[in-house]
Amino acid sequence: MSTRTLRSGAFAAFAAAFLLGWQFLIAIGIGDEIALLSKSVDPARMTSFFEIDARALTQLMTADDAFALAYAIAFIVLALYLMPHAKLVSTLALVFAVLTALIDLSENSLLLASVEQVAQNQPLDAHALVVLFWLGQIKYLAIYLAAILFALVLWEFGAAGKILAALLFLFVVIGVASITVDVLRFVKVVWMELLLVVGGIFLVLEARKVQT
Repeated sequence: MSTRTLRSGAFAAFAAAFLLGWQFLIAIGIGDEIALLSKSVDPARMTSFFEIDARALTQLMTADDAFALAYAIAFIVLALYLMPHAKLVSTLALVFAVLTALIDLSENSLLLASVEQVAQNQPLDAHALVVLFWLGQIKYLAIYLAAILFALVLWEFGAAGKILAALLFLFVVIGVASITVDVLRFVKVVWMELLLVVGGIFLVLEARKVQT
């Protein structure tokens, strides 16, 4: 793989980290109600939420669309780079990573459609809220599987690979634990930031190896 491709992947990872930070700031502005996106399927409660925070939610989903594209590029580059070392595992990791991005984009589109529905004084579809909830669950399941598979291959790539692999394994542990421990939801976001930055650094280091 060329150094340019590896550096492009690193840039995508750093861009994804920036976009995740932007989303975090928007979420802080929304407040505690942001948790409803992953918890509530109550049409009345979500209608009120969408009415009050329509603008912030639109900004959040716009940033998340760009975030999904950025991390997808980073994962694709990483998977292609790892593929000669472990073709099957890297291919499966790539499939789950791309699936995560596609689900993320679909989730955002459905959420924006729901916000627009409320803006037009139309009742929210309870079924759509259930679909939104399950899309979120499946999205995280896919990225956790991708993280584990990437970690298995990265463990063979020296100290930098082992560090990234360990962070990926811990991301899965934190993510699963955050289902029942609310404070870990914040930790999970911070961990994702760390993962993206370290992943970008790993690709930069590998680009230097290829160049020399």
